[in-house]
Amino acid sequence: MMMKIAMWAFSSAMAIVAATAPIPTIAALNQGEEFHLDRQDLADALALVGRSTNYEIIFQPRSVKGRQAPPLRGTYTAIEAVEALIKGTGLEAVDQDGAILIRERFSETTSEKTEGREIGIIVTGTRIRGGPSTSPVTTIGRQEALAAGQTDLGQIIRDLPQNFAGGQNPTLSAAGQGGFTNVSGSSALNLRGLGPDASLTLINGHRVAFDAISQGIDISSIPLAAIERIDVVADGASALYGSDAVAGVANITLRRDIDGVVTSARLGAATDGGSVTQQYNIVAGSSWRTGGFMVAADYQDSSQITARQRSYTGNVAPDATLIPAQDQISLVMAGHQAISDAIGFELDGHYMHRSTSRCLIAVVASSCYAQGSVVESTADSWSLSPALKVELSADWNARLSGTYSKSDTEIVTSVFSAGTETYRALPNYSNELKAIELGAEGPLFSLPGGEARLAVGAGYRSNTLTIDSRAVVGGIEAATEALSETRDVAFGYGELFLPLVAPANGISLIRKLNLIGALRYEDHDNIDRVTTPKLGLLYSPFESVEFKGSWGKSFKAPNLYQTGQLTNAQLVPSTRYNPAPPTNLPVLYLFGGNRDLEPERATTWTTSVAITPTFMDGFKAEIGYFNIRYRNRIASPVASSGRAFQPVYSDFIQANPSASDVLSAIDGITGVFTNLTTGTFDPAAVSAIFRNYLQNISVQRLEGVDFSASYRRDLGPYGQLSLKGSASYLDSIREIAPGLPLVEQAGIIFTLPHWRGRLGANWQRDNVNLSATGTYIGKTKDNRLSPTVKVDSFTTLDTVATIRSGAQRGLFADVEWQVGIQNLFNARPPRIRATYAAEVQADSTNHSLYGRFVNFTLTKKW
Repeated sequence: MMMKIAMWAFSSAMAIVAATAPIPTIAALNQGEEFHLDRQDLADALALVGRSTNYEIIFQPRSVKGRQAPPLRGTYTAIEAVEALIKGTGLEAVDQDGAILIRERFSETTSEKTEGREIGIIVTGTRIRGGPSTSPVTTIGRQEALAAGQTDLGQIIRDLPQNFAGGQNPTLSAAGQGGFTNVSGSSALNLRGLGPDASLTLINGHRVAFDAISQGIDISSIPLAAIERIDVVADGASALYGSDAVAGVANITLRRDIDGVVTSARLGAATDGGSVTQQYNIVAGSSWRTGGFMVAADYQDSSQITARQRSYTGNVAPDATLIPAQDQISLVMAGHQAISDAIGFELDGHYMHRSTSRCLIAVVASSCYAQGSVVESTADSWSLSPALKVELSADWNARLSGTYSKSDTEIVTSVFSAGTETYRALPNYSNELKAIELGAEGPLFSLPGGEARLAVGAGYRSNTLTIDSRAVVGGIEAATEALSETRDVAFGYGELFLPLVAPANGISLIRKLNLIGALRYEDHDNIDRVTTPKLGLLYSPFESVEFKGSWGKSFKAPNLYQTGQLTNAQLVPSTRYNPAPPTNLPVLYLFGGNRDLEPERATTWTTSVAITPTFMDGFKAEIGYFNIRYRNRIASPVASSGRAFQPVYSDFIQANPSASDVLSAIDGITGVFTNLTTGTFDPAAVSAIFRNYLQNISVQRLEGVDFSASYRRDLGPYGQLSLKGSASYLDSIREIAPGLPLVEQAGIIFTLPHWRGRLGANWQRDNVNLSATGTYIGKTKDNRLSPTVKVDSFTTLDTVATIRSGAQRGLFADVEWQVGIQNLFNARPPRIRATYAAEVQADSTNHSLYGRFVNFTLTKKW
């Protein structure tokens, strides 16, 4: 199937490439939009072009502050209009995934400056200023997200076709679905379904502290109102950013400059009941010629969704929580100030406090206080990241930055039986990050296509995980787990950009040819030293076609909980195993963490072709193929320990051990030994030692195709129309241990489906904006019970209407009203089989349990 998909993508790309060769007679028919703009502030002119063409134009306000745009009269496409307005400013406009980025321009021999200050935008996927990424980059701007009805960064990443909602996400109904690890109500990136710990999230290019114990980053701690955009690279990026970037990286760019105050209030609720939401935020700031700042505050409160509020959960106790209640406050700040013509200072930081509550009922009972548990958590996280930037001679610049960040989670789980609390668990998790990095970037020498540029850097970071877990039974509190694990990491990196051919060279069929290479070295204390390379190629035969390719190595160090958690031993009766052990004597079962774990390693490569046909103005498409071989993955060899004595698990069984072997195994654990048999422990009377602790044993292979396309058309007096779509196909196979059967990791219930897609349409005329977005989740298979059955696909439609006030003065000036409806037709998630009586019969990792959700938003700029 995968080969058919790849061949289809390749043949489709070649057909479009052939069709996009320049044809003057067709190109002559291209029509842009007619503009009649007088001389005015450049920022205002860019905003007018953006509204008129329905393009999102992203720039740093300080780069245009005080500048005048020339008159613009005539017919232009959006990119042509922007280029005309910024001509002579030392800026350039780049069309990236449906948004126009305005950044610093580099000429063939030297970079152009504006009054000695850097004004460039660094693209995620490269450390070279103004350099291209050889991996496909998905860019989602704040305005685009708001127009589509998305209200937070967690929702944005869950809507990405390349992302999986399993793991750390508050939308999961309960444990057992998609590797549920949502103990703090956080949302974490999980590209390709490889886990939150294999996708790296950055804020303004720097790391922050991990969340809880699974090494994910809580992306929802940053409110949408505080960001400029988010860039996602779904390709191995360890050579650029280090450990954890096996599946890719996301970088959140904060708003650094804003003049004035913007307030917003949103009210919403699910029409089937629950999730009553109120959200208020304020963003304020100021910018001046040498600097600027932004501060943002956001408060959000949403009630829970319970089983009684959904018609398809009749088998679940009515009070059981499907989506937990949340209460969150977030504060973000970002600022910069030029100290001199060559020196600048930057600072950004955030604080987040969140509380959640959830009622869990494993049986059909009247309430969780009768027979169940109540889980309440509070999470506090914050970061502070200063940076000093220095413009050196010969167009080099240096940057010294540091980060201190913490994330604390406190959980109270109260377990009830027959209306009485019988047990209370009190686990607390604390993560701390300290980091410092020094980097420099600049030109080396001239090549035919421009200046070769080099980025180099080195740094140090330290991560600490502290666990203090206690339990209360019968009024007596006792410690159940205590852990404090620290890992220091020293690193160095380099990236070289070689522009071999540029359009100005006038070489037939080689309009552009760039090579990029990166190398990174990391020394993880007491784990390993790892060197990861990445090579990239960008080739454009002519203006409308661009090929990209990359190959690289990535890695992920074992997380602190995997190496730091206790190793335990149990003496287990032979009757618990099927098939049975060699004799009827008990089995010594070893499980838990492992201090000898090594880094997980991956080899990744991607190829893509981007097409902007000259005969179809406003259209852009990109097709890409990816391949990942992820080896040395950390796992327990036997998922179901009762099957340990099947022949395929023989490598993890030591049959007929001696008494000294048994005592040595017990002596090597860091936790406790428990005798679960009815007899006394005799080390000479053990049938086998079963080693099921975490080990580097698993291999996972992934491949697939990503597709994205956008189209914008001016309808004259009827406004502007834009279409944007993306889709992803994924095959994923995992071998838990050598010789074991291959296990599908895609297209199976509680995993990413093979197909995911998203298609949006936006229409704008004057002060009215209407959008509709459809999301498709492909079919999966439920193989938990025999026979295997299909789980149907799931399609939803979201609509948003936005109206901006036309008033120029007074209370209603700069006012915007928005009404959004998610899941307009109230599509219900496909029903799945229950493996126990009170199981939620829906796959919440893929299918939303919210139902139709309606919200109203009022925004005003003061």
